[in-house]
This record gives sequence, structure tokens and C-alpha cells, in this order.
Amino acid sequence: VAYIGANNAPLLIRSFWQQPEATGSQAADLELQMELFSVLDQVEKRLRAAIQAQRQSPETFLGLLSPAILGFEDHNIYGHISVSQMKIFIVVREGSDAEIDKRNEAVLRSLFRQLHLLYVDAACNPFFAGLESPTFTAKVANAVEQHVPR
Repeated sequence: VAYIGANNAPLLIRSFWQQPEATGSQAADLELQMELFSVLDQVEKRLRAAIQAQRQSPETFLGLLSPAILGFEDHNIYGHISVSQMKIFIVVREGSDAEIDKRNEAVLRSLFRQLHLLYVDAACNPFFAGLESPTFTAKVANAVEQHVPR
């Protein structure tokens, strides 16, 4: 899960992958960050297309932005953008069944909605100190755990 600000600066990047080695974890996190930044071009492209089509209220759920290979596994990167241009990305292991993918889209929409509401609640707090706070990251982890299929 990644929160990227309107100026394309990372606000929070939280990985839920279990890496056995500390050095492998750092390399995987760097690889993840590189993939997320490459996806920003896809977001800009979709926003320009929405502006050219003169849509009044473009869809906040951007859907599948890009496939990625992380740790020798196929992953998909999905995106959400708010009215204030704050972006949320979720990296998901690729599924092979199209029916599962349709169900996953509903789950992803729900997760994006919840992650966006967590951001809004945090940003509206007058004592907002950033998204790196332990309470915010715990809420993000809880939201992800609620939406992970068992």
C-alpha cells in the first residue's frame, strides 16, 4: 500500500510481504518503490485522457495500472486518486482466474474507499503529524487484513 501526494512525493509506503532476510527486504522495498514511481506516468496519462474527454467527475478508482514482477512473482498495481490528486496504490499478487479478478475488483474498491477515509480522517486532525505515525500505519494494516481473502 502506498500513499503518494499531489506533488508525487511518497507519504507512506507500507509493505505487507514477509521477507526472511533483512537485506532481501530492503531490496524488495526498493524494487517496490521503483515500480510505484513508474506507475505515476500511467496515472498522468489517464488523467489527461479524462480531461480531453471533458468528463465532469472522473472515476476515482483507476483500476489496473500496470503489471509488475516483484521478487520473481507476477503482481498487479491498482490505483485510486482523490479530488485533491492524492494517490493510493495497492500491489496485489496476480490471479489467474478471471472470475476471481472480478470479485477482487469489488474488494479493491472497498479497500481503496477505506484507505481514503483513513487518510481523510488523519489529514483533518488538527494535530496531524504525517502518515508515518504508528497509529495510522496500524489502521492501514487493519484495513488490509480485513480485505485479504482467507
